[in-house]
Amino acid sequence: MYTLEEKICILLGDIGVSAPKFFQLWNMFDGAEDLVANFGKDKSIEKLLGSNYADVYNGIRKRGYDSIIDKMEKNEIFAVTYVSSDYPNTLREIEEMPYILFCKGNAKLLASECLAVIGTRKVSSYGRRITHDFTAILCDYFTIVSGLAYGVDSIAHETTLEEHGKTIAVLGGGLLNVYPAANVGLAERIISSGGLVVSEYGMNAQPFAYHFPYRNRIVSGLSRGVLVCQAPAKSGTNSTVELALDQGKDIFVVPGEIYDPGFQGSNHLIKSVQSACVTTPRDIVDFYGLEKYVNSKQAYQMSIEEQAIVNALSVGQLTFDELVLQTGISPADLNFLLANLELRSIIAKLAGNTYRLYGGIE
Repeated sequence: MYTLEEKICILLGDIGVSAPKFFQLWNMFDGAEDLVANFGKDKSIEKLLGSNYADVYNGIRKRGYDSIIDKMEKNEIFAVTYVSSDYPNTLREIEEMPYILFCKGNAKLLASECLAVIGTRKVSSYGRRITHDFTAILCDYFTIVSGLAYGVDSIAHETTLEEHGKTIAVLGGGLLNVYPAANVGLAERIISSGGLVVSEYGMNAQPFAYHFPYRNRIVSGLSRGVLVCQAPAKSGTNSTVELALDQGKDIFVVPGEIYDPGFQGSNHLIKSVQSACVTTPRDIVDFYGLEKYVNSKQAYQMSIEEQAIVNALSVGQLTFDELVLQTGISPADLNFLLANLELRSIIAKLAGNTYRLYGGIE
């Protein structure tokens, strides 16, 4: 059951009243009962709420929150408001904290130790590897928070699910209007695997462009730190970093090729944010003094032939034919061994039938 205060939050959140306007309105009254009894008596409220005024007025008078709650329950959606006991303390500390989170999934994750993994939608093959490799390790230590967008966001969520970790997706639209539509299935997988999908916008809210920069304060606000996997010079990632810095969050950035425009933003952040550069997930684990990182590659007992392949690649990447010559392993056996090593993320296959050690996770 929701309290009257929570019901008012649900109503205004579903209508689309922004966080700043909500708190201005809330501070005009002495609690929810006073708001309900005297809402229409102050003309300044109409000016404050603008186009939302009529919907809010009618919703309060007609108890419109009841029908909204019925719809939420039918869609297994629940609300965590700023007056709720399970509202995350991390969000209470940020500027313009959301007064409501419409949620689907495991709300306990809101109180967990979180790390945001963010980056460009137009991710390169190198950025893809960075996101996968770092997230695969870090999801053992943190709930991974991202925005369900294409590129880095999707890879972070998907990798966490592959590694049986927990992830939170923060949307820029309503829970019943997931954007991009291609990620509806991913959102459902996050929920079914014990993760959480949240939005401060009403259930059917459109994913307007201006919603996304604003929702990023929640992505960073929930998190202890923010990992930037790839960012060009002009990117929404940079605005998230600015918000995170204002919130006092830790910033971690993986460096990229200096001539690649897709990493200009990342490399600029490394130059401008002190101690931001990280080259392995272990840098972040050690920064927080967490349990010592156990390398899964070390736990895997390699055969003599597999060790020979790793030794050959320790000096740099090699083609398949070069590996045949250096290891003396037959092509048929080498194919099988390479597939096993790749499956265990000990080596990576590159273009041109070339292989390398899976660097960057030691």
